[in-house]
Amino acid sequence: MDQPNDQSRALLPEHVNRVDLALATWLHAKAGRSGSRETRLAYAATISTFRKLVLDAGLDLDGDGVAITLLAQQWAGHGEPAPATYNRRLAILSSFYRYAAQQRLLPTDNPITRVERRRVESYAGAQPLDAGDMKDLLKQIDRTTPTGARDYALLAVALQTGRRLSELAALRWSALRIGSDGRVQIHWRRTKGGKVMYDTLPLPLSTALLHYLHRAYGPALGDLPHDAAIWRSFSRNGSQGKALGIQSIADICEKRLGTSKVHTLRHTFARVMEDSGAKVSDIQARLGHASLSTTGRYLAALNRADNAHAESIASRLGLDL
Repeated sequence: MDQPNDQSRALLPEHVNRVDLALATWLHAKAGRSGSRETRLAYAATISTFRKLVLDAGLDLDGDGVAITLLAQQWAGHGEPAPATYNRRLAILSSFYRYAAQQRLLPTDNPITRVERRRVESYAGAQPLDAGDMKDLLKQIDRTTPTGARDYALLAVALQTGRRLSELAALRWSALRIGSDGRVQIHWRRTKGGKVMYDTLPLPLSTALLHYLHRAYGPALGDLPHDAAIWRSFSRNGSQGKALGIQSIADICEKRLGTSKVHTLRHTFARVMEDSGAKVSDIQARLGHASLSTTGRYLAALNRADNAHAESIASRLGLDL
């Protein structure tokens, strides 16, 4: 590959550490692409732990490629991680080295390409919740209180739109548009992959969301700043009035629905769409998947516990009570 040329070296003061520069500019580029502070922090933490291992070995990230490859393999497998976690660790390292190579910041190729990835079953952990159970659990929420009104609206929006946890947490007042018919349109300015998405909520859900917002903000609702939080904290622990964080939303999901895995609501949304007769292409569009094949594999994983012939098998084998 091309090496950093003399001109590019001359542009930097001698005291500038090229690895530090590569890391800083890579993280800045990643944050600009995803728009997620959480993503930037996760990438920074991951690369920092790997760099510490490399430094302890007497090298840095621009060191001997063969050594870096072997260290990456060792580091990614630390703690006996699941295959998906192992591969994700390597993907972050590979992203850094690709960026550094493209920008000619380091005199090395991408040593992570030589580390063999582990086999992962697509969407192995995808498990939707039962739609009937969801309906009953949502009905149990006391919506006469500000907290109950918020929790119902939050979970209902998640189930109706299939949006991810980070996207729900980032929702702000400027993303909402209220139509003349009372329906609320949500503008998701940055979803996974930098995509822009829109959802128009059904009238009953729009009413529930606006009811909660009136409870949360009162007369000030019409004059809210653009960055006002949609999901507001009512806790008295110093966070009152602030936006709910990712952990708080997960806690609400666990309290109300029995699972802290908010992504399960996305699985449930997709399953209910399919059960409602939606075409795979429609489900793909709502989920924001890049291809039909991705959505097909996803739906197959959600349905893997179902056997259309299960009742017939039980009957023929006499497996009844």
